[in-house]
Amino acid sequence: MKKITITLLTFILIALTACEKADFTEQQKTNDGENLTLQVTNWRQVAYTATRGLVDISGYSSRLNFVLYKDGERVKSLSQMQDDQGYGQVSMKLQPGNYKVLVLAHSSKGNPTLTSPETIKFDNSISYSDTFYYYGDITVTTEPKTQSLTLQRASSLMRFVISDELPADLYRVQLLYTGGSGVFNAVTGYGANIDSRQEKVYRVDGYTAPLALPIYTFLQADEGKLNVTVTAKDKNDNVILERTFNNVPMKRNMVTEYTGTFFEHDNSFSFMADTEWADTIRVTY
Repeated sequence: MKKITITLLTFILIALTACEKADFTEQQKTNDGENLTLQVTNWRQVAYTATRGLVDISGYSSRLNFVLYKDGERVKSLSQMQDDQGYGQVSMKLQPGNYKVLVLAHSSKGNPTLTSPETIKFDNSISYSDTFYYYGDITVTTEPKTQSLTLQRASSLMRFVISDELPADLYRVQLLYTGGSGVFNAVTGYGANIDSRQEKVYRVDGYTAPLALPIYTFLQADEGKLNVTVTAKDKNDNVILERTFNNVPMKRNMVTEYTGTFFEHDNSFSFMADTEWADTIRVTY
């Protein structure tokens, strides 16, 4: 009887020791360090002025999204706000293999839909912002790797400028526009081929002319045209004046400045074109 008891206790101790060893091994495995670090180092064509080239990320965009895709499926998604420590750099642990990397920089109030890099959809209720992106391949191994990224502009900008005197009761200006896209395709670098009606509203009481109102979109080709309905309203939401402007010329990753006398609308708007984003297509209506 004594021999059986000793044998049983020995068996229990061996079993407990084996369990502890297995748990320890698993814990060590999950505590392995990150093997991929992504860091945004530069942005292309940021300024609207004559300044060209590369600039540092700091202080330009308020939100960053980092996404990893594998075999067409999203496997990792992280976001950062401008005030976050280490803004512009993330580290992560991934299984070795080949991935697609998407980095999106913007100033929208929420994250876009990032399930697929071909249909990055922004919420129209929070409007659109100047948007930059990086999309490319990366190979991850067990060894730590740091990948430096340069972002390029995805958006096009129309700056609607009212140059004549503003009415005393003007409170807000609404811009409804079609012809662009609110969905971005990072694989092609163009707006997705999805018809969309975009909107931007500005509160302008207290401002004086000239009044410049920016709206952003993603063009579906190197060139496009926007149709814009501009509505001026008073504080009680009564319409002071509404005008529609059709076929406003736009170019991918560029500014169109559309200028004219909106309230004294006997005059027509016009524009002028240039070839760089840092320059401006100027139009007078």
